[in-house]
Amino acid sequence: MREDFHSQLSKEITRKQFLQYVAGAVLVVFGFDNLMRLLTGSNRHTHGVLSNPDGRHGFGSRKFGA
Repeated sequence: MREDFHSQLSKEITRKQFLQYVAGAVLVVFGFDNLMRLLTGSNRHTHGVLSNPDGRHGFGSRKFGA
């Protein structure tokens, strides 16, 4: 296994392949949803959680069971 890893690291790749690997690694580390929020500057949670227009978060900021 160690030899496979070293052989993969020593293999030459194109710039396009390198950028694809880097983009894939960034998606794995940050997650697609978090990355999109980071790039768009959006802080709202839109998947199953009520958005809070007045900006309050934490205890008592949402209806029970939401």
